[in-house]
Amino acid sequence: MGNPENLTPYIKVRKDDLRPATPRLFLQVTARRQLTLTLPYVVDFTIRRAKKDGSDRPCIFRWHPLLDSFSSQSFIVLHHTATGDGVEPCAVDHTKSVRPPLPKEKSISMDRNSWDDHLWELLPGGEGHGSVNFPEHYYQAMRAGETYTLLYPGGEVAMWDWGTRLEHFDKQPKARYRLDNEEMLPALMIPGGAYTSLDACEEETPWPERAASLSAFGFDVANKMEKRWREQEALKSMRVIEGWALPLGPKDRCRPTVTIKGVFHVKINVTYTSQVCGPDGQPSAETTTRPITFCSWAIIGLHDGWGEGFRLYRRRGGGGDDDGPWEGCDMDDGAVGFQIYDLPDVAVRVAEHKHFTALKPGEAWTTTKALQGQAWSCLPDDTAVGDLFLYGFSGAVVDWWDWGDAEEHAETVVTLPCWIAGRVTGPSDNGGRSKLVVTHSEPVEFTTKRAESRAWRPPHEGAGLGKQSSNAEEVHDGIDEQEVNAAEEGETPPVFLVAGVVGESIGEYWDD
Repeated sequence: MGNPENLTPYIKVRKDDLRPATPRLFLQVTARRQLTLTLPYVVDFTIRRAKKDGSDRPCIFRWHPLLDSFSSQSFIVLHHTATGDGVEPCAVDHTKSVRPPLPKEKSISMDRNSWDDHLWELLPGGEGHGSVNFPEHYYQAMRAGETYTLLYPGGEVAMWDWGTRLEHFDKQPKARYRLDNEEMLPALMIPGGAYTSLDACEEETPWPERAASLSAFGFDVANKMEKRWREQEALKSMRVIEGWALPLGPKDRCRPTVTIKGVFHVKINVTYTSQVCGPDGQPSAETTTRPITFCSWAIIGLHDGWGEGFRLYRRRGGGGDDDGPWEGCDMDDGAVGFQIYDLPDVAVRVAEHKHFTALKPGEAWTTTKALQGQAWSCLPDDTAVGDLFLYGFSGAVVDWWDWGDAEEHAETVVTLPCWIAGRVTGPSDNGGRSKLVVTHSEPVEFTTKRAESRAWRPPHEGAGLGKQSSNAEEVHDGIDEQEVNAAEEGETPPVFLVAGVVGESIGEYWDD
């Protein structure tokens, strides 16, 4: 994150500029830390209304995440200077934007039977969410290897009113409504200050079809095509580099199955080996008996690059056709939370905080990751019975680690952002130590089946967050036929930590 003090000169609308008798709205923006200059990049927005702003009435307003954020009057790109203690504005050529300009009219109209995704309705304390792909002209303002901050300077909401959507519809089914605030209502302002910082980078291996696709289809489509290509390459890495044989046909083995409506988790086993990496990142002859303490949460929750973390692939109707194409899945469960970003960082002791774990060589840290719940799912919305899935780990970089066990680090303190679930902010360079890489693992394979009417089954004994075992193989014991098992473990990868994924159903519910 950038230093908020450096951003202050670029904020145009402050809290003092808010008008009386208007709703108090605040913007939050979040995005992945790493932006690859040739891949899609999604920016998420949350607009929150204050719990107390002088009125208990709902309000409606029009706010478009693209038009109201990436115009010449909206987001500012600030380049971090080489010393890291300052920022400077970047020139963004808005004339290259192919998007339509902000509407000039002071009213909006909408058919009663239509739905305007950009017309928001909020009660006091309510919030709304939206997302948009980073536009091309903002990519062009950035260079690989540099760090930037995307800052919202504040602005005016062009159209708003008190009341609900329905209250502004005419009673006639085909009538249209008009929301006009030019004379009746004061200007509604959203204060500036929302920001997110990002590191621009390029992929080491260029996509061979990049130039041709860019010429034929344009920037946005070429980015999506390159992402699909890289997902397929990542899938090959998970299946081939680890030496895992290609899946057998349905007649040769019975794949584990999960119900479309059932609660489903995977068990994650991270093993600390005794090998030590050489300067080139390859295995060396050196081994160690020293324990380590590390930020274990980074493995399951801190994935800055598109190629890091857990990946889900689907083959439609895979139960009967093993020759169909594999499709990458976004794993969007539809849930959106809200985080407070403007509070001070939090100091924690690594020996006591749940996001940190200490291991000796040969020990494993075990946790679980949910793929599906009773009311949500990371599987695609159009998942059908018989679809085949692969769920694997592409690798991750641990942002903080050090030699020593919990006793040695009893007084070691690091700082986390105020929302806790983020990158360690201090020390930002991990004390000068080399990066700790967790390599990719062999994926779990499973198919989907129709939900059945069954009673709830309690969780498998021993599953849970933060459990350690002195023998890494212990996590494989006792898994019954309903659980999804990973393939046999292969050779130990040349890193400190090895992520092995073992899936299982951790208690299931079914609906009739």
